[in-house]
Amino acid sequence: MWHLAEYSTFSISDEAGKYRLTVAGYSGDAGDAMSEAYYSTWNANRQKFSTPDSDNDGCTSCSCAIDRSHGWWFNRCTTSSLNYVDGGSIWTTDTSVYDVQASRMLVKL
Repeated sequence: MWHLAEYSTFSISDEAGKYRLTVAGYSGDAGDAMSEAYYSTWNANRQKFSTPDSDNDGCTSCSCAIDRSHGWWFNRCTTSSLNYVDGGSIWTTDTSVYDVQASRMLVKL
């Protein structure tokens, strides 16, 4: 079963901005796990992109990208993670938890 999370605003800053994510205007049936996570410190919105070799997350005592073995817009880790290698990708909202088997991110120009 496919679920949809669409954002009317989706932008990523340049390298100097460390590829900061901005999302707004959610619609769909998957829930807004990018900017309205159950815990606000898990929101991906307004976060810089972190990878195992470039820790830009908001967690001062950990590296979410190393802990999760992939890159993403982590704050203090996350409830939205479509690249998770160890344990499956997730999409979690305040009302639903999806164990993601496949995903597509599309950008409309």
